[in-house]
Amino acid sequence: MNEEFNLFRGYIFHRSQNTPEIGDKKHLKVDATLIAESDEEKIIEDTPNWALSRFPIEFKRGGREWDPFDDRDGHDVESPALTRRHVRGQLISYARKVCSYQHRTKLLQLFINGEEFRMLHWDRSGLAFTPAVNYLESVDNMRLLLQFLYGFVVLDDCTQGLDHTAVPLSKESCGWKRMEVLGLASRTDLAHEERLIPQDFELPAGFALPSADASESPLFDAGHLHRDPTEVCDPSLDHKTLRPDVTPVWKYMRELFRQSITSDYPRYSITVGGRRFLVAKPVFEANGMVSRGTRGYIALDWETQRFVFLKDAWRPFYDGVQKEGDVLFKLNKEGVTNVPTLIVHGDVCERDGTEQETETSKLSPAYEADKSPPVIKQRKIIPLRTSRPTTTVARAAQEVSADIKVAPLPASAPAVGDPFTMASSSDKASRGVKRPAYGGSADELRRPGSGIRHLVHYRIVVAEVCLPSTAFASGRTWATVVFECLQAHQGAYEMCKIVHRDISVGNMLILPTLLFGSEGDIIGVIWIGVLTDWELAKDASVAYSRRQPERTGTWQFMSLRCLIDSNLSVTIPDELESFFHSVLYNAVRFLVHNFSNIHTFIHHYFDDTSPDSNLVPSTPLAKEASITEGRIKFKGKTLKFGGRDLHPMNELVERLLDLFRARYRVLRWETEQETAWVAQDDALPPIPPPADAPAKGWSARFKQRTTRQPQSELRSPVVDPRRPTKRDIQLAASLRTHDAVLDIFEELVRKEGVWPDNDTVADRLHGYRQAPPVLPSTGRPAKQAKTAPVGGLFVPLAEAGRNLVLGMNVDASSN
Repeated sequence: MNEEFNLFRGYIFHRSQNTPEIGDKKHLKVDATLIAESDEEKIIEDTPNWALSRFPIEFKRGGREWDPFDDRDGHDVESPALTRRHVRGQLISYARKVCSYQHRTKLLQLFINGEEFRMLHWDRSGLAFTPAVNYLESVDNMRLLLQFLYGFVVLDDCTQGLDHTAVPLSKESCGWKRMEVLGLASRTDLAHEERLIPQDFELPAGFALPSADASESPLFDAGHLHRDPTEVCDPSLDHKTLRPDVTPVWKYMRELFRQSITSDYPRYSITVGGRRFLVAKPVFEANGMVSRGTRGYIALDWETQRFVFLKDAWRPFYDGVQKEGDVLFKLNKEGVTNVPTLIVHGDVCERDGTEQETETSKLSPAYEADKSPPVIKQRKIIPLRTSRPTTTVARAAQEVSADIKVAPLPASAPAVGDPFTMASSSDKASRGVKRPAYGGSADELRRPGSGIRHLVHYRIVVAEVCLPSTAFASGRTWATVVFECLQAHQGAYEMCKIVHRDISVGNMLILPTLLFGSEGDIIGVIWIGVLTDWELAKDASVAYSRRQPERTGTWQFMSLRCLIDSNLSVTIPDELESFFHSVLYNAVRFLVHNFSNIHTFIHHYFDDTSPDSNLVPSTPLAKEASITEGRIKFKGKTLKFGGRDLHPMNELVERLLDLFRARYRVLRWETEQETAWVAQDDALPPIPPPADAPAKGWSARFKQRTTRQPQSELRSPVVDPRRPTKRDIQLAASLRTHDAVLDIFEELVRKEGVWPDNDTVADRLHGYRQAPPVLPSTGRPAKQAKTAPVGGLFVPLAEAGRNLVLGMNVDASSN
């Protein structure tokens, strides 16, 4: 039909129902797609061509059982029927694959089920779809399908969903060829393993630690590179064979960059704040289609010719939620250490200057653009501010661009109904996909579109290219990384009144750096902790109410108090508890201990979201028992690290649990007395002033800190099993600040001769599959977690990071 009537003018109808792309472990193969004729030479026959796909099309044999949505009145739109779930999963997988390979603001998709069709509109806030329309039932319905198809092919690239700020690089471009050069191994690169450096060591010329003040590369003035990376160039003139212009870096940085450009992903020149950054395959990518869509890249800063880290995400747009770059700017300005160094950031805008924002969120029942934002109650979405420019809503997004002339339909043609509101032949009502948020009444949870967040496209570039926290090679290194991230958290709070609110193993990274002596000489290479991802951070000095229709933080590492009541503000004791859960997670995963199989433990301590009698996700039982009892015990066995010798991690866990157990004894007692949670500032007596102690001289690595009352002096047997003792009150009160926890970490990580060198093992979570959470609205498992998966966004790099440390040449994508 397409060949006879040329339905898709300017596009190629490409079929790929039988063959997945080479290397695709999931073997995804969409039935067909439209590809622009300008990309014809790039097409690989019979494969999906995800990087070129403009309009994925999926066919099914017909019948209600093959329809992914049941939008009849009184039915669950996301039907749990096995076949429907399978088809729904296919559509999600195809949409996610296209948006992974490409840089998009949205995606339009066509689903044809026998004699019926649906149009789907995807963006990062959710999915909107039309009712199922029988296109063979009437001329009107056939005309409606043809109008959809014709309307799509006359849309410009941006209206179809392509991001104009991400320009594909051709293989003949200067940027592409330069990326090839920088992906090759260099003899001047530095090994990143922790070690002492001999006195006669000379730093390679050009090597520099991360900085926001890097100057423009001299290669531009010398005529070796074009200032526009998309320009076609002559490699014999622009790229010297001997490559004297390659700046030395840490070996792992070049290896990660090489892995990103050796894949089948296209390469792009991305503009952030007026500067160009070249990227290929992301080093990590958030799961799912409906999410913040976070992707991280080892990027080439075209101006300075240095590797940097670029994060592309969709940030929640709500009053009181700061941009991550604004938070980092403040932290950098005040001199907070062990945090990323901001280079540039900003919202991504359309050509007319308005922000790229999600459109599905505007179909939410709580969205009212003409009203000012109310305070969140029962987890509804916040409407936009009226002063902010908005783009057109989802339906209008499919209208034809103003500068394209579309032939009108004949006057004799019958009127076509609104595809987003009209009923089909089967009397199916138009209903959006349910995205229920936890909390709220049952009726609100079942309203189509409830809980959808409004998101704005955002990018941020920082100077540090780090290793994931899973790359540590010893328990002492892991404890030290957490200690330094704690110092960053303390500095942010005490110097800037900023609370992170999303402490997790994925947000604590490892940065190899040089250790300098007192005279400026290089002593060695050390690994330091960097606390990153400040996108959920809040100003602690400003009172605020809940503004987003989801919990704040990562479920697996949230404090017991915040899991019990999601409406409570995150406090310093909650953050300190999240640090503890993060320590435990990586320790159980990679250190030697007496638990034979940790899969069930990880589920019951970190992942479990089983709903309670009110259909609200309950706290994991193992976590609650461990925190309240003061020991990690599972299936009758108490966790012990190390072999026959005593491991310092045992003391670290024991002393931290002592603090948190005391905190919950006090909170429980106050709850029993007052039948409600009370603020700790009102419930706990003042902390007695610490005894004065002489200052100690630390090593070059650790800052000088005031010594406080040793925690061991506060440790005494608990007599009353219910009433908190004076010691409990003192320990709980000590969690108001970071000092008690920092003292414990510092005392243990500085101990010499007690930390074994070979105390790590292979990843015990290999093969572990996280169980999906249970949706409170239905009592059934969801397709994906509401929070980040266990280990944060760096899970795909866990093995790669450890292998890089061991000097193994592996492909990150295979792990």
